[in-house]
Amino acid sequence: DPPRCLQAVRSPYPLCSRTRNHRTERDPAPLSKRFLIPDTMATEVDSGLYRNPNRDLYVNLGTHKRAEDRQTADDYAYPKQDWWWTGKAPVHGVCPGVDADGMMTSLPLVSCNATRQQLLDYFDNTWTLTEAMLAGLVGEETFKRGPWHQLRHPLIFYYGHVACVYINKCRVAGLLDKGVNDYMEQIMETGVDEMSWDDLSKNEMEWPRLREVTEYRRKVYNVVKDVILNGDYPMPITMDSSGWALIMGFEHERIHLETSSVLMRELPAYLVTRPKHFPMLHPSAVDGDGGRVVKNSMVENAGGKIALGKPKDFPSFGWDNEYGSRKVEVVPFKATKFLITNAEFLQFASSGGYTNESCWTEAGWQWRGVPD
Repeated sequence: DPPRCLQAVRSPYPLCSRTRNHRTERDPAPLSKRFLIPDTMATEVDSGLYRNPNRDLYVNLGTHKRAEDRQTADDYAYPKQDWWWTGKAPVHGVCPGVDADGMMTSLPLVSCNATRQQLLDYFDNTWTLTEAMLAGLVGEETFKRGPWHQLRHPLIFYYGHVACVYINKCRVAGLLDKGVNDYMEQIMETGVDEMSWDDLSKNEMEWPRLREVTEYRRKVYNVVKDVILNGDYPMPITMDSSGWALIMGFEHERIHLETSSVLMRELPAYLVTRPKHFPMLHPSAVDGDGGRVVKNSMVENAGGKIALGKPKDFPSFGWDNEYGSRKVEVVPFKATKFLITNAEFLQFASSGGYTNESCWTEAGWQWRGVPD
């Protein structure tokens, strides 16, 4: 069996019968009181280990008024005010990874042999990178609208989701015995993956207000910080220890740094601005001077036999598909010295690369759907 903190559990809550406006054996309070939902609304919630997290949660949070939910247009304005930062603000000497100019970059991948303070520094860097990036969103519409392709949730979901996963995984691993906010930890729990239940039905609901999710994040930050510094897990961390849930949370959040940035790039330009604390782009990306475009040459590689796979005792986090051992024969090939730049990609697209069959594999060309 996989280690406890890696088991495919969709909920940190005890297995219990499904409920519809009635009381459960484990909790005598009416469901509407437990989740702060008006009694007149549909409230079917499946709290079982294998529940469908999306199917039952059609509750419209917009009908539930709370004093702390009051919002103004300034909540969504740019630049964000001090209340936006729920962990460490991106200030040099305060938050790890912020330089003297206020620009923020990622810390190197944390080792499983790290000290608790090093784990906290990596967590602070990761947490604040998320907020620094999403601080570039302008206006309520930007947080609440779904992407044009309707294949992902609105960005307000991912703002809360990365925090929610820390809590739920730490509960499964035994590092926490209770959550922070039951309702948030259900609606923010499951994103979009290959599971059959991910029908994006949650996109039909009205999402929580920004301030509500921000305050949820603030509470989660303090809980996770305390677990990192004082939690009952052995050091160094291994994949069989409860501390694995923490570094899983770090890398999960970093995955969403990439995927959320893609969703931001798909938004209309007027809804997004460059995050204030992100490093400036290379001048060739903005000045249009062809003479300053990065020169990218092809480098020959002789190929040969290579070994793939990560040993289980390697001292860093890994996803399950990184482990094992496999040897393959690689034919000689050429690759660019640097990653492909935006300028190179624009040239490829403008020159008709997408309609040139020689640029595609056979399977890729068939997928593209271009007739012979």
